[in-house]
Amino acid sequence: MPARRRIDWPRLPGGGTATPIWRNPPARSELAGLLKSLADLFSVRHPDDLIKRAVELALHPIGVVRAGIYLYDERLDLMLGTWGTDLRRRVVDEHQAMFRLNDGGRRVLARALSGEAMWGVVDNSPIIVNEAKTTRVVGRGWVVCTPICSARRALGMLYSDAGLTRARIDPAKQARLAALCSLVGLLLEAIPRSQGKVFLSSARARHPAVAKAAKMFAADPSTPVADVAADLQVSPGRFARVFRMEMGISLVRYRNQQRLERFRTIVDGGHENLRAAALAAGFGSYAQFHRVFQAHHGTSPRAYLGAPPARRSVRRG
Repeated sequence: MPARRRIDWPRLPGGGTATPIWRNPPARSELAGLLKSLADLFSVRHPDDLIKRAVELALHPIGVVRAGIYLYDERLDLMLGTWGTDLRRRVVDEHQAMFRLNDGGRRVLARALSGEAMWGVVDNSPIIVNEAKTTRVVGRGWVVCTPICSARRALGMLYSDAGLTRARIDPAKQARLAALCSLVGLLLEAIPRSQGKVFLSSARARHPAVAKAAKMFAADPSTPVADVAADLQVSPGRFARVFRMEMGISLVRYRNQQRLERFRTIVDGGHENLRAAALAAGFGSYAQFHRVFQAHHGTSPRAYLGAPPARRSVRRG
């Protein structure tokens, strides 16, 4: 490494004796205020908190009417909701929402990755409000799609609209929104727990599709996997892989555990016919139930349930 040298202005060769003049910058700068607000993102440690803060910044200081962020899940090929805003510009939880990205959305992402354009516009789009159990269409209007990308891949999209107001698209605000999304993409990729994973709050430990499927199986363990996958608009094979990754257990084993738990509940309620109880629990046949029970408990249903005195009256139908 070469030795350093002093380059103070008075020491520069040919610098002369004239004193440089300092000018005072403007007292207030909109860009400086925005950069100061964006700097807050560097202190966030959880990806879901980062996303929520980004939505807040989109509202203020950037000033769009409404904003919501969806992140792309490569495993299910779905856009997953995170945080958004209602019609009163309040930040709301939208983790329950998801949709499949259409060709137009994919083109917007591709153009952003190539550097061709940082945002796209959809006219006559449904303006939606995501609530806890429903999604309502409250009108139609423009929606601006601003990709969230890292240096190497598309991570998601920020959607902004005018809600029920008559606000027009403000290119200056959308340019600032693009800068926000670029920073969010770089930070998401830098957070270790974010890489290759679904961006979920720590309070929501499961993938939303998996959580929904788990509830469906708990309500009715006999529900076919194909029906659950169709409801989520994914292939059974893809869904089975995601379920195992999130739950640490296969779909088949999980459903069988749900069936066994329901069987025990039925028998504990005084049902004495094992075959009828097994079918009511969701098993396709008594033979299937017997095989699953034997594998799970290491003994037959009769021996297991007949061991305690209270179970000796239970009989196979």
